Amino acid sequence: MREPRELPPHLRHRPFTMAEARTAGLSRRRTRAQDLVTPCYGVRATAAIPDSLLKRVHALTAVTGAVVSHLSAAALWGFPLPRAVENLAVIHLTSRPGRRAVRHKNVVGHQRTLEPEEIVSGARASCTSPLRTWFDLAGILSLDELIIAGDFLLRRRNPLTTLDRLDAFLAGKQGRPGYRRAMRARSLIRASTDSPKETELRLLLIRHGLPEPGINVPMFDESGGWIQDPDLSYEQEKVAIQFDGGHHATPAQRRSDIFRDENARDAGWRVVVLTQWHLTPFAPGMEPAAVTRVRAALTERGWTPASVPKPGRRRRARPTPPPSATNGR
Repeated sequence: MREPRELPPHLRHRPFTMAEARTAGLSRRRTRAQDLVTPCYGVRATAAIPDSLLKRVHALTAVTGAVVSHLSAAALWGFPLPRAVENLAVIHLTSRPGRRAVRHKNVVGHQRTLEPEEIVSGARASCTSPLRTWFDLAGILSLDELIIAGDFLLRRRNPLTTLDRLDAFLAGKQGRPGYRRAMRARSLIRASTDSPKETELRLLLIRHGLPEPGINVPMFDESGGWIQDPDLSYEQEKVAIQFDGGHHATPAQRRSDIFRDENARDAGWRVVVLTQWHLTPFAPGMEPAAVTRVRAALTERGWTPASVPKPGRRRRARPTPPPSATNGR
């Protein structure tokens, strides 16, 4: 009797182990058919399933029982990662004590003690929690990259954790590998950012001797009406900084941006609009144009280098505008 080509419904749309294949009544010959692929040893999947990160980690964790971690977990959580590592083919897996680190092609195996709250179980794989993932990145990313990832944890919309939880988590990691770098990053992590570029620009300004700007601090007119939340700002000098990414190039967004900035200028604010081009020096040793322009705006408003507050001291924000308000971005 000829074996049916159709797979059981529960195996059609996900990777499955050889044990699952046997339970479903599939013969060895069927599991070697051309309509199936082998994401890793001991696992099969239909060739129609896209070769995504989730598919690969599902296949690997099904065989190894390990937890997706480090850069791979960061990718699953959506952390902003440098281009050099965001598309790596290798998968990071962490085995708990008592089990050997995974040894497999295109796998970086780790062996760590993971607390129950440091593991998040999904429908297709288990991975390290956002906080544990960020902490593990301390041994991989540069300091600035780690700060950007930390700001992502505390982003303004849909944050993955809070400052209190971050501090409590770090308090329990004292003496662990990566703790010192994580604490250095923590001193410059700020909540309520909207994009990695806001963090990159803030760090650039601070390290060139400028005061630390506020992040998305609401701007109001004289009557108390909300105008916008500039990306970065200096309330005392009334200098607002907007970083316009690629999506600001569309005609509709440009009109919105012009309206946004005109209202701010009418309220007495100096608006500095920056792009990626302003962040990169023209030549080695030269000051980035972003720093030059922001310094000029501050100086124009009476700021002097002697008035630079220490990093970490932020001016008190005014009340948050109604939830329905937007800044046109």
